[in-house]
Amino acid sequence: MDGAAAARPADARAERLARSSRFTPPAARMTPVLSAAARARLVAEGSAALWVFFTEKGISDERAFTAALRAAGAGLSERARERRSREQGGRFVPDLDDVPVVARYVDAVRGAGAEIRHTSRWLNAVSVVVTEAEARRIEAMPFVRAILPIRASRRVGPVSQGPPIEGAPTRGSLGDEGDEGYERGPYTPDGDGLEAPMQRDPVLGAATLSKPANPAGYGSSVTQLSGINAIAAHDSGWSGANVLIAMFDTGYRKDHTATVQLKRIAERDFIFNDGETANQVPPDVSSQWDHGTGTWAVAGGYSIGNLIGPAYNSTFALAKTEDVRSETPVEEDNWVAAAEWSDSLGIDVISASLSYFDFDGTANDYTYADLDGQTTVVAQAAILAHRRGIVLSTASSNEGPLPGSIWSPADVDSVLTVGAVDASNAIWVSSSRGPTSDGRIKPEVVAQGVGTIWAVASNNSFGSANGTSLSTPLVGGAAALVREAHPDWTVAQVRTALMNTADKAGTPGNDYGWGRIDVVKAIYSGTVTYPKPFDQLVPINNTNVFATPVTLRWRRSIDRTPGDVVTYNVVLRSLSPSAVVYTTTTAETTTVCTAYLGPNKVYEWLVTAVDLLGHERPSREKFRFTTGATTDVAIPPAASRILLHQNRPNPAHRATEIPFTLAGGGEVIPVTLRVFDPRGRLVRTLIDRPEVTGRHYLVDWDGADQMGRRAASGIYYYQLRAGSVVLTRRMVLLR
Repeated sequence: MDGAAAARPADARAERLARSSRFTPPAARMTPVLSAAARARLVAEGSAALWVFFTEKGISDERAFTAALRAAGAGLSERARERRSREQGGRFVPDLDDVPVVARYVDAVRGAGAEIRHTSRWLNAVSVVVTEAEARRIEAMPFVRAILPIRASRRVGPVSQGPPIEGAPTRGSLGDEGDEGYERGPYTPDGDGLEAPMQRDPVLGAATLSKPANPAGYGSSVTQLSGINAIAAHDSGWSGANVLIAMFDTGYRKDHTATVQLKRIAERDFIFNDGETANQVPPDVSSQWDHGTGTWAVAGGYSIGNLIGPAYNSTFALAKTEDVRSETPVEEDNWVAAAEWSDSLGIDVISASLSYFDFDGTANDYTYADLDGQTTVVAQAAILAHRRGIVLSTASSNEGPLPGSIWSPADVDSVLTVGAVDASNAIWVSSSRGPTSDGRIKPEVVAQGVGTIWAVASNNSFGSANGTSLSTPLVGGAAALVREAHPDWTVAQVRTALMNTADKAGTPGNDYGWGRIDVVKAIYSGTVTYPKPFDQLVPINNTNVFATPVTLRWRRSIDRTPGDVVTYNVVLRSLSPSAVVYTTTTAETTTVCTAYLGPNKVYEWLVTAVDLLGHERPSREKFRFTTGATTDVAIPPAASRILLHQNRPNPAHRATEIPFTLAGGGEVIPVTLRVFDPRGRLVRTLIDRPEVTGRHYLVDWDGADQMGRRAASGIYYYQLRAGSVVLTRRMVLLR
């Protein structure tokens, strides 16, 4: 076969596993290096977009291999390393695919006259635009393994669009601030206190969102969400908080009613290689952002009474990968570049309404035999994304109803390939079907892709559309809810949960796959042991405080195991003028009072709920506040002179004494002294009673827990709460 597979051994999976654990010598050059398909395209077009694959990454021996992996691992974001650790059984291990392409090889290709489009560390390749003469010069370079054509395709767009939704707001109805239609005030969905009004993040445009109070708030999108049971998931507290979703599409209108308040972490235009994914006219045409705005809103939009996405509280990265200026085919290198970018950001879920297969019926196209889940370039990239812990929701395409009508990367075994049904759960006639060329069932699941409500970018309104590109973001958003509920699950566990709880899981086939998903059943198909999501309240995000100490307050979380205690780890960190952790404490209530804070500083605080098994649930957002020029407090208040001293002896073998001092003038204040294990589980309450200030206290701990059993050897934390002051120290128990 003269294609991407020709540049790889037949058993690509075995090769990549081997390369992750040992040094691999340079790969053999393909014969001929410049493939026949690449030559044919150059002859026909004069210049062409091609892949240039390299033989190796400039590593000469085992020592250099180890050093290169160490450097590559250090270059990944902390979140990306954490996600990889989850996928690799608790330990992050970089592999050769993390190592960058050799810079001098790229420079040499550029020096031959090539226009560099993208560089891929996963494929050890660059995508270029070259003439035949330039390709011949590159072919002669000894480190070039193969030169292959970049495959192209039509995008998976909506087949048809319905009329605008009657009564949906347009730009002219939004008012001066463009905020009508958003729920702004407090709410009490769980009877558990009030959430603060929505607050905008001036850097990311992020907001703390209030969920709809009842299904009427979902507007016409109630049907598509009810079909996958997402409304019930919202009612249970799942909204995609702390989950990062990357959207791959045409571009995005960020000031649309449904998207303006969504949280964003990054954006990238892979067409023009800049950081703006909204329309820029020229070179963009006015319709460039239509499809991307619509799919983004389906996944996570938020406009009360119009459209709510399943993952409305997730954080998004926007990748602009499709050029709609003409009938020019979409080219696969943008997809690969966006996938690698997503990996570097620590993305949890990718929603991509894109597929690649046939464009013009020439010999340059992929064939059905190539749809084996490993051959196409985007399939190779999708496999690597899965191995790095990213859940991929991808459209099956709109080429049905014949068997074998899917496009790549829908053929990959480890992705969630999505088909389309109507509101009554009947399969849509144009939804692409499996099987793959090696006989596997496709799609995995379905969701509503007929009459699906989406955002219309052209006039800031809402409408409906048909296509698997509409069902795909519904499943991507649902995957984010499952990931939120189970942050320790692998990609395979998320995928399996959604498939095995779908409505045709007992009789899967190539029309529906395993059927229409039920996100609540998927979440509870595994024991949900993590505490319930919760919000921080005050100080409200990005506000100023003018007096300290500052009382930090958050909503209560609930453990999923009835009767279990939830404790809270509170971290207060100063960001400017220097970034340091100011204090860390453990609390059982939903308030903590800080010590004295100096003027003109920016602080960030985060609360994490911890259950008895050590499962941690961070709040939906970190909050920041700034202290004013003066704090109205010249010296620390008397309460901050309350002291918790180091226990003695430390380490303790059987028993120990814990001393503390309550400054003051004889006032009576509530006092508790408790011992916790490293996971935040309560071991023993030593004091829980009012005490008089102005005295020094000495409390004994005999090394036993609440039940009188001897505590095991290890590290423990003891915490003093005196009035509004909370102090924590560490001690060691050795048996």
